[in-house]
Amino acid sequence: MRTFRGDFNGISERFGISKIAARVLVNRGRNTDREIEEYIRAEEAKLSDPSLMRDLVRACEILNEKISTGKKIRVIGDYDVDGVCSTFILYDFFRSMGADISYVIPNRVQDGYGINIDIVDKAKSDGIDTIITCDNGIAAFTQVSHAKDIGLTVLITDHHDIPLNNELPPADTVTNPKREDCYYPFKGLCGAGVAYQLINYYADRYGETFNQSKKVVESKYLAFAALATVCDVMELIGENRTIVKKGLKAIYNTENIGLRALLEVSELVNKESITVYHCGFILGPMINASGRLESAVKAIKLFLESDRDRAVAAAKELQQLNNERKEITEEALLRAVEIAESPEYLKDKVLVILVPDCHESIAGIVAGRIKEKFYKPTLIFTYAERGIKGSGRSIEDYNMFEEISKCSDYFVKFGGHPMAAGFSLKGESNEEQMEYLFKLRKQLNENTSLTEEELKPKVFFDMELPPYYVSEKLIEELSSFEPFGTGNRPPTFAKRDILVQSFSIIGKNENAVRLEFTDGTDGRVYKGIWFGDAKGFESYFLSKGDRKLDIIYYPQINEYKGFRNIQFKIEEYR
Repeated sequence: MRTFRGDFNGISERFGISKIAARVLVNRGRNTDREIEEYIRAEEAKLSDPSLMRDLVRACEILNEKISTGKKIRVIGDYDVDGVCSTFILYDFFRSMGADISYVIPNRVQDGYGINIDIVDKAKSDGIDTIITCDNGIAAFTQVSHAKDIGLTVLITDHHDIPLNNELPPADTVTNPKREDCYYPFKGLCGAGVAYQLINYYADRYGETFNQSKKVVESKYLAFAALATVCDVMELIGENRTIVKKGLKAIYNTENIGLRALLEVSELVNKESITVYHCGFILGPMINASGRLESAVKAIKLFLESDRDRAVAAAKELQQLNNERKEITEEALLRAVEIAESPEYLKDKVLVILVPDCHESIAGIVAGRIKEKFYKPTLIFTYAERGIKGSGRSIEDYNMFEEISKCSDYFVKFGGHPMAAGFSLKGESNEEQMEYLFKLRKQLNENTSLTEEELKPKVFFDMELPPYYVSEKLIEELSSFEPFGTGNRPPTFAKRDILVQSFSIIGKNENAVRLEFTDGTDGRVYKGIWFGDAKGFESYFLSKGDRKLDIIYYPQINEYKGFRNIQFKIEEYR
């Protein structure tokens, strides 16, 4: 457990919170009054001045000039949730500002990620004057150079890491908070967050004529910035907490007919609230499914739909695509697990696995699942239409983008960030590509500095806390620290030697355990629940010589048929 020193008594008194909550805040690195204020008042906080973002003001000036003179503009996005949401934000907003604007989403299989030469040439032949990218473009040096050579204006908006050589594409503007010369204080925005700040500035500077104020921008587009922030697994710290905390309410209250239809088919309309879980595991996968199995344009069109019946039909189609995606994912996952567990791979610290029949669009999902199961950096490759392609997912102590950058000679194309990456292998023939794959696996494993300790999943908890300290008031206090997710985990507590009185396996798929326990002090009986391998829990518990467990738990309120009780959600046990 990582522990931090802090003035818990003083924080408790100054902010009117319990000492337990104060410790949780300090554990999250909030030590100063300003940091604590920003954290607990995230919903009231304002985003930074967009004009601080390098090239953003100039990009808006150029766009205003192009719109005023009737020039054709094209948005080029990406096929994931962040790309879809940022494309929708830019297209729909500038359309409302009177722009002659269109959009293109690359086909995952035929085009690959981001802007390419064919997309640039098609824009030119369509009479496009200005291209604006979103959620891509920062590494597209060749493509942007070509666009400039044939007379196009190019505006890049992106959030991905700057190439290691710090060379930027020769675009007219490059708006990315990660630029070294960018003074925007928060560097962790997703692509839709950058797009949202761009239209915020434009509305403030030029929107009066079209009645597009910052308030209108927030009511129409904040929901999509929040959805993208969650689904792109951005850290829920700083401005992202503000975007998501306010944005979840904006999703719940959305007047966008397409987004409302997604809520309806997902049976989320009558929920008390929309949560990070709903975004990341229900809404996001449906949006992603369109770009994985068909075209992400389906999702864009859904958000632009003005007829409720057509929107519901389109939302149901996305839901069906996602169900198909789940089936093919499970098939590929079984094969990947089989390979990872084979004797040849057991000693590998970095898993580089070829799953020949894996649909290239789900390689990243399979990589993520394998990474979670084995807690090793994982690269999943498959036979694609244009050679062997793959996606990778990493663990906390392994910067995947840096490591694959050291193997750049093996790739035609690659990109990503510390926790995820995508790549295409070199080679004119299947044999050549397989040779590169073999060399890649060998080099990544021979050169890795990962230790056995780093390959053990990290278990964090805030403090040891006997269950009798937990009250509804404390739970409500801790829930105010939401939204929880990457970079802002839920508060968890430890208790040694609980005494299990009884337990039962529940759930249609036997994927949960309900138990009753005491903590060995006052005899009170507490209710707990464990989600996961229920049979594994049963086998482990019955093999013990006593009925005691050490647990890490997250306290919550369980409501069922009008009854409320405190429930201890068990995160880890031993």
